[in-house]
Amino acid sequence: MLVFLAFAAFSAPAVSALSEEPRELALLTWTPEKPSQGQVVHFRVRPAEGWAVTGMSFQSRPLRFFTLEDGNAEWHALCGVDAQLEPGQYEFQVQTMDQAGHPGVVGVAKLEVLPGNFAQEHLKLPASMVDLSRKNLERVRRERARVESLWPVETPELLWKGPFLTPVEGGSGSPFGVRRWINGQPRSPHTGQDISAPEGSPVRAANSGKVAFVADHFFEGKSVFLDHGGGLYTMYFHLSRICVREGDMVPRGDVLGWVGSTGRATGPHLHWGVRLGGARVDPQSLLERTGEFR
Repeated sequence: MLVFLAFAAFSAPAVSALSEEPRELALLTWTPEKPSQGQVVHFRVRPAEGWAVTGMSFQSRPLRFFTLEDGNAEWHALCGVDAQLEPGQYEFQVQTMDQAGHPGVVGVAKLEVLPGNFAQEHLKLPASMVDLSRKNLERVRRERARVESLWPVETPELLWKGPFLTPVEGGSGSPFGVRRWINGQPRSPHTGQDISAPEGSPVRAANSGKVAFVADHFFEGKSVFLDHGGGLYTMYFHLSRICVREGDMVPRGDVLGWVGSTGRATGPHLHWGVRLGGARVDPQSLLERTGEFR
């Protein structure tokens, strides 16, 4: 479902180059209409004739906007709603400019975020994997800090094109957002999608991008992090082997490695994760939204 919003009479005044009468400067649509926690939102903006989009932001965070090679005059942006963002209403803004460089009215829309209604899961693991020694705890903290340092780095250009694909064929494992208890102890929500697959199954790049980081971590095991540009990253954990290096440019569908059970894993599977503008989002939602670019 699409929601339509005409940018005409907002709090920011129109400049003198505009008519004194309120006028429509752009038309905004987005899907889904009311996203839930962890979903990706696809915004479309169609400027009025003679106007261009100069900026978009969600919660005061700039978004990367782009056009498609389809002949339409629409601008697009993908926005991540973090898995733990409190449900409620949040502002989305669009800025415009005319051909003479005069700024137009700032359009402000309200985006309603719904609860994710995530499932719960109880797991049993060896105590050594749950109650960490001081040495392992220090290792985990170092590894987490290194991974967290990736998200603020946003490659300006988009390296991906077209719909994302599921990186491995397999069955459904733990879903995104599930609230976990391990050996009876509450743990952080599961912010990826687990795909069960036989050991050695090829794991492919969900879309074209640059290998930003390759690691072998305590929890995630052998891992690959792809930078797709514009603040969009995908992650591939628990691999048995890796066949790419940091800095490699990989096309959509290229093999990154093979399914394994390295790190903290109860069996062979792929943990596939997505970060969009730092937000932890459901990979399935990314598939759905980019599927709209066909």
